[in-house]
Amino acid sequence: MRSSVLAAALALGATWCVRAEEPSPPITVVSPKPQGIIATGINSGGDVIGFEWIEEEEHPGVVAQVPFFARGDAITYLPLLEGYTATFPAAVSDGGLVVGRVSKPMTPGVRTPLLNQGFVWDEGRGIRGLGALEGDYSSFATGVSSDGGRISGFSVGENRVRACVWNLEGETWIGTALPHEDQLGSNVVAISDDGKSVAATDGVFGCLWTEDEAGSWTRTVISESGGLIPRAVNNSGMVVGLTSAGDGLPHAVVWTRDGGYERLAEPEGYLRSEASDVNNRGVVVGMMDGPAGSDIGPDPFVYEDGALRRIDEGGPMFSSASAINDRGQVAGILESDDF
Repeated sequence: MRSSVLAAALALGATWCVRAEEPSPPITVVSPKPQGIIATGINSGGDVIGFEWIEEEEHPGVVAQVPFFARGDAITYLPLLEGYTATFPAAVSDGGLVVGRVSKPMTPGVRTPLLNQGFVWDEGRGIRGLGALEGDYSSFATGVSSDGGRISGFSVGENRVRACVWNLEGETWIGTALPHEDQLGSNVVAISDDGKSVAATDGVFGCLWTEDEAGSWTRTVISESGGLIPRAVNNSGMVVGLTSAGDGLPHAVVWTRDGGYERLAEPEGYLRSEASDVNNRGVVVGMMDGPAGSDIGPDPFVYEDGALRRIDEGGPMFSSASAINDRGQVAGILESDDF
């Protein structure tokens, strides 16, 4: 979510929309720096996680993507877990618990245990690994509830990839597989702020898992084959993401319990789009792009109350919106003139 400034509004020809009791707050772009940032998550307080483009001192001209946690303009760079060489933050709780994955080099022809491993990090306790589900050999953490008590992600084993959640019990994270009909078919397992809804692709079908009061999970198919690859879900169970069905290009889509599945048509000149996040007011953000080699896009968009427009608030360097909170604060990619 370049330099072109284009504002477009599009009324979606559908019979539903998600409205809050009060008007949504205005969109505000939040970033610890005005450029050179790839944000991957934001919490309710406006803390941002992601990567900063930093030129390596020992290799002039070589730019590294350095993972960070930022509160305002104060940046804390995330450490490596012992034995690992890369850290990839994916989401952050309201209390500042960062989750994601760590990775290490592989040896060709040899299976490396926990080659990728889900992690948690906070300022007080540092970085810790989540391990994998019993019998599996890798894990990925992709989301976290607002209170930091539940993490979503997936676990990889022999001929299986399973969406799962980790629950904090005392000082220990306990992983549980969600019910599947097939293997996980997406690389994001999204979780709602309240931790009660999870969305991902089971095989080729977009699915929503919901937890009942007894703690049991129910799987519901919410799209046809290839119709919805979930990227986010809110507390009402509204799921947003993208579809690759039809013309072979990705297009932003939303699903609600009342209105079902809808594709968000791009403004004139744009050919593809992806919805990245949705807040609890039903405001959706993402990225839209024009033809390859053209001056159109990539640009960030916001969709609310049945209208889609380009986000101009972040300036010309803001090229993609990846996350939004209930205060209307948006984080994403702010490009750099230097790289």
